[in-house]
Amino acid sequence: MKKIILTLAAVSALTATAAAAQPGAGYDRRDGRDFGRPPIAAPGVGIDARQAMLAQRIDRGVRNGTITRREAARLNAELRDIERDEWTFRRSRPGLTQREIAQLEMRLDRLAALVRIERNDRQFGNGYGHR
Repeated sequence: MKKIILTLAAVSALTATAAAAQPGAGYDRRDGRDFGRPPIAAPGVGIDARQAMLAQRIDRGVRNGTITRREAARLNAELRDIERDEWTFRRSRPGLTQREIAQLEMRLDRLAALVRIERNDRQFGNGYGHR
């Protein structure tokens, strides 16, 4: 548990450092382009694409045995929560505000870090090393 908390703190610090290093970074609401994406995300990748990539990474981890089914259920539940919040944000107005985009991006970054942790924690879904 300490390892997860320390990793999340490091990811948060990196994100804050990257945002502070780019004083003009932000999101242009007029055309949806982003100019200050945290370092975990590839430039130009939208929220929906990131959600799809994370779902694919979770499924791939279950298939190759690096993520247990229990871990995958927890990660997929978090992904569904993010998708539900995005849907709620989009339902309330035509587009997403800068704050909503930042919140969703932060949660997706955290989930990506959790997926990375679970894939590398040496718990294998095929019974070897499983606690």
